[in-house]
Amino acid sequence: MSWLVARDIAPHWMASPPPALRPTEWLRKEGSRSQFTIRDGLGEMGSVWTEYLVDERSIRRDDVVWISRLPVDVAPVRIAVESVFTADGVLDEFTVRLETAGGGRVGAKLHGERFHSDFSFTFESGPIERAFKIPLVDGGLVSGAFQPFGMLSGLHVGQRWRMQVVNPIAMVTGVGDQFLPLLVEVTGEERILTLEGSVNCLVVESSSAKAWVDADGIVQVQEMTLPVIGRMRIIREPVFDESAYDAARNYQTPPVRRERRP
Repeated sequence: MSWLVARDIAPHWMASPPPALRPTEWLRKEGSRSQFTIRDGLGEMGSVWTEYLVDERSIRRDDVVWISRLPVDVAPVRIAVESVFTADGVLDEFTVRLETAGGGRVGAKLHGERFHSDFSFTFESGPIERAFKIPLVDGGLVSGAFQPFGMLSGLHVGQRWRMQVVNPIAMVTGVGDQFLPLLVEVTGEERILTLEGSVNCLVVESSSAKAWVDADGIVQVQEMTLPVIGRMRIIREPVFDESAYDAARNYQTPPVRRERRP
């Protein structure tokens, strides 16, 4: 019984609040815009563009995700994720909009707001509309599955937190759960090879997600496993492609890039 408590129950008791998003000097000066490539076992399948807007009252993170290839017949897909944090770096609002092929119509929208003890969500897809809540004890941080981890500064080995990851593809296909609860832990350090060279990183992992975070809190590489899609690898690019970003925002196919591997 003691072994079961130590293995399965104690980690949940000992989980801390999620790391707050800090408006570090790096984020203010250099990290306001980032680009990532999404790959699976068959090669490149999409891109993510992330932009942070910082002011005295809040921090806003905008992600634009373009998925050109999927095992299910809904691609191409554009996903817009808006995350609004308080000035203290706590997630306050979270919105996902998914648009499928066929004129860029809105396929689904999920909006959540933080209250005292829970996140209150509304989900809309065509004629379907429903409301539900997720207790904060089950995850005070919500993110999108195609880039589950954002800036993670001030980490230390042994740190644990709970979070919820939204699977946008499940929102329109009904395949798999829309929310994936994760118990995340900083498990150690590892030196990895990136497109800009070798970098020492802290390793953050859970049962279905993993990330490598450098000393500035920048997520260099992350992985996510989803139903139907399988394991994806999301890799930070050294440059931000403005033309590809504009094309994705306007629901146009981004220019084809030469695939690179770190």
